[in-house]
Amino acid sequence: MGRDDRRAPSRPRSRSRSRSRGGDGSRSGSPAEDGKKRRPDDYGVDTMKITDDDAAFILGKGGKTKDKVARVSGAELELFERDLVLEVRGSKAQRRRAKKYAEGVMAQRTGPVTVGKDHDDGDLTLLYVPQETVGFVTGRAGNFLRTIEEEWTTLMFFCDVGSRRDKDFEKL
Repeated sequence: MGRDDRRAPSRPRSRSRSRSRGGDGSRSGSPAEDGKKRRPDDYGVDTMKITDDDAAFILGKGGKTKDKVARVSGAELELFERDLVLEVRGSKAQRRRAKKYAEGVMAQRTGPVTVGKDHDDGDLTLLYVPQETVGFVTGRAGNFLRTIEEEWTTLMFFCDVGSRRDKDFEKL
């Protein structure tokens, strides 16, 4: 009725075929094997001074917005709420994207985000969404947009393009 607890004596494993070891016993291999990421040559740290309201907006519920900006930009973000400083670490391109995305997120808090040609670093796609479909595209409480952002590792928000305001379409 029970299991047989008699087992053959186990032999100690002196050698493992799954991992190579150097002469000194240390594991050799790529940075991914040691669990460390290799930093780019232009790795650096930038800081952004932000307001208390912006800090709450950047952080988002449970830190999700900050994590999303970090994931999409490829940068590391650290929010120092006491000092109201957003620290951005990564390559020059990652830091530039992270700051641009954080500014876009903060701009949503006070009104429509304005996007100009200088915002396009090859990471911008504008979609014209007919006014009557905006509710469908957004989804209940913005959940459909958040789902797309998560699936495609992107940031999405409605915006004004330049100074043109077309009431028949919203820009996404």
